Amino acid sequence: MLKIWFGEFKKGCIKVPDLYFDLHKEKDWFNRDDVRRIIKDIDDVEVVQDEFLMSKTIGGMSPERLSTGCKTLILIYINPLCNVYASRCGDNCAGYILDLAEKTDVVITLHHLMIFPRDFDAEILDTGEIIHSRKEYVELFIEFFN
Repeated sequence: MLKIWFGEFKKGCIKVPDLYFDLHKEKDWFNRDDVRRIIKDIDDVEVVQDEFLMSKTIGGMSPERLSTGCKTLILIYINPLCNVYASRCGDNCAGYILDLAEKTDVVITLHHLMIFPRDFDAEILDTGEIIHSRKEYVELFIEFFN
């Protein structure tokens, strides 16, 4: 299930996923099918082997050149309970977050209204409320930040 924090950052939240990724990535991550799919779909980059990536526009590149959204998604997939600041992701990452949350618990912090592509179940950790749709999510988000 997706578990979302709306409020202040909690201790241990990865607030700057871009930097955290650059400092903690492991070459084996890039050989995982789910990570390869994320990199291809989000950034249109192919994983050649380990940390060697190929972009149509850049050519050969290292993982440090990936988008922040791509890096954030990879961190979520590597450790779903790590509480990543998902407001660093674009809405193109939302479907991947939901896909993983259907298989395991995923904890994220959001300070913007992420547009999810379909209805979903989630727990809003600040209030303990369980939601079952995008409509409920939007209503709770607006209520929380008003």
